[in-house]
Amino acid sequence: MIIDLHLHQMKHSSDSKLDMIEAIKMAKTRGLDGLCVTDHDDMGYRELAQAVALEMDFPIFVGVEIYSLDGDILCFGIDAVPEKRLSAQETIDYVNARGGVTVAAHPFRNNNRGLGNRMKELKGLGAVEAYNGRTDDFSNFRARISARELNLPLTGGSDAHTCEEVGNFATRFLSPIKTMSDLVEAIKRGAVEPVSRAQIENDEQAKKQVV
Repeated sequence: MIIDLHLHQMKHSSDSKLDMIEAIKMAKTRGLDGLCVTDHDDMGYRELAQAVALEMDFPIFVGVEIYSLDGDILCFGIDAVPEKRLSAQETIDYVNARGGVTVAAHPFRNNNRGLGNRMKELKGLGAVEAYNGRTDDFSNFRARISARELNLPLTGGSDAHTCEEVGNFATRFLSPIKTMSDLVEAIKRGAVEPVSRAQIENDEQAKKQVV
């Protein structure tokens, strides 16, 4: 099951132009099996997600990208964001205490928003976003190296802010994902791997040849 784990829709991310109906249409054409909305410090889309998912017959999950005092962290499996900005460790502890999981978002992006080498000092981080669609190749490479050094799972996400970006990178889940709890547990187990749009397209072509 392939899910784009990192995208921003226009209702709750002011820097996004992404309409979710159009995003889902694009996701279907690109071989994705689900989308995860991770708006900036806002989980307001949860109110609409279930209705849109039913209307479009397509799974939608809602996490959040929290801007900690040390950098951006993708957070899954929580019901609300902290009332104030916390350090990266405090953010991780907040999520873990609620049964969720955290992923270091674009840790080496050159905009002072990634955790960078601070990841080495953190306890309880769940995974590293090693493929981010809005981050340069070398920064993604550094993220992969760090994840392997820390023995953490690797994820991928488009970080889409426009429809065309949806699915440029995504995460393959090695077990069925029906609920947010399934998604959280799969990341915790490391039953995930990042995939590129090209890989997804190649897989789709291979399936057609088998049929």
